[in-house]
Amino acid sequence: MTMRSMLADHYTDRASLLSLLLVLSAIGCATDETTGPASSNELTPTTPTVALSADWLNGSVTWLDLDQLVAPNGTLEKALIDRLDLSPEGQQGPLYIVPTADGRRAVVLLSPGVMAFVGGRLGVDIDSLPSSETAVVILDLETRAILAEFRDTDVPIMAAIDPVSDRAFVTFLGGTANNGSVRVYDLETLAEIERVSVAPFVEGLALNSTGTRGAVIGATDGLYLFDPADLAGSLSQTPLKLADDSSGVAFIPGTERLVVANSRNPSNYVVIDASSLDAPAVIDEGERVAAVPFMVSAVPGREEVVLPLASNNSLRLIHLDVAQTPADILRDVEVSDILTFPQAITVSPDGRYAFVGAEVSKELLIFDLTNGKVMRRSWLSELGPTTLAVLP
Repeated sequence: MTMRSMLADHYTDRASLLSLLLVLSAIGCATDETTGPASSNELTPTTPTVALSADWLNGSVTWLDLDQLVAPNGTLEKALIDRLDLSPEGQQGPLYIVPTADGRRAVVLLSPGVMAFVGGRLGVDIDSLPSSETAVVILDLETRAILAEFRDTDVPIMAAIDPVSDRAFVTFLGGTANNGSVRVYDLETLAEIERVSVAPFVEGLALNSTGTRGAVIGATDGLYLFDPADLAGSLSQTPLKLADDSSGVAFIPGTERLVVANSRNPSNYVVIDASSLDAPAVIDEGERVAAVPFMVSAVPGREEVVLPLASNNSLRLIHLDVAQTPADILRDVEVSDILTFPQAITVSPDGRYAFVGAEVSKELLIFDLTNGKVMRRSWLSELGPTTLAVLP
C-alpha cells in the first residue's frame, strides 16, 4: 500500500468517526430536550398574585391567592393563604383596605360605614351592629403585624395613599351636628399629621396618580378639590354642587378629569374637568338610573371607570369608557338575587377584574371586564366581605 493510500484510508476513517460523534451528540441533545430534567425555571414555584380582603363583621383581613380565587372552580378555601383577626367579637370590623404602591403596608378602616343608614332596606338588623369605637389601622403586610392603631368615635369611610409622599388620606363621615373631615397619616412615622374639617357627611375620596390633585365629597355639599401637598391651604372654599346626595369619586387615569357617583336626586354619574382647583366643571352627565350609585373606581391604565349600582335585590355594574364625551357604556351587567350596598369597588392592577363585596349575601362578586361574566364566591359566616384589594 502506498503512503498516499494509507493517508486516504486514515482520513476516511477519521471523517467517519467524526460523523458518528456528531450524530451521537445530536441524539444526546434531543434526548436532553425531550426526556431530561425540567429547567430551573420550571422547578421554581410561581409566586402567586396576592389579594387582601376586608371581611367586615368577620373581624379579619384575609390574604388570598388571586389566581385560585378567579379560577373557574375557585373558592375562598382554595385561595386562602392566611387570615389576621383585627377586631374582637362585637367590635368594629375591617370595612376598607388600601395597600401602598410597594405592597409593604396597608391602611385598614375598622368601621360600620354607612350601613346604619342603608342596612334596614336590605334586612340588616341595624340595632345589632357594633357601637364601639372605630379605628384607622396601619398593617405591615410582610410581618402581618399591626404597626399603629388610631381609635376614634367618628366613622372612617374611604382611604387613599399619596404616591408621592407615601401618606394616607382618610375621610371621616361626621354628621348633622359636626362636620366630617379629611385626616392625613404618615406611614413611616406612624402619626396623624393633619386634620381638616370639610362638611357634613364626608364620603368619597380620591387622589390622582401623580399626587398633584385630590378630591373629596361632602354628600350634601358636593365636590371639593385640593392639592395633597397642602390640604388645608388648598381645599376648595366653595364646593361644586352635583346632587342632593353625592358619594364616590375617582380620577380617570392619566388625566385631570374625574367621575362622581351621585346617589340621589339625580341618581347618575358626572364627569368633571378638575384641572382648575378653583373652578371644576361638569363636562358630561349620565342618564338617571333606578338604582343607587355610591362608589366608583378607575380602571388602571385606561380611561375607564366602573360603578356598582345597588337595588333592593340586585346589583348592577356599569363599565364606562370616558375617553370621549359623551362616555360610552362598554358593559352593563346585572346580578340578581343578591343583597348588598357596595361601600367599595376595586379593579385589579391589570384592569381585568372588578371586585365588589356583597356583604349581606356574604359573597364576593368578581366581574370580568373583558367579557362581562360574573363569578360569585361564598365568603365567611358573618356579614362581609366589603373590600378586596390586589397587591401591586
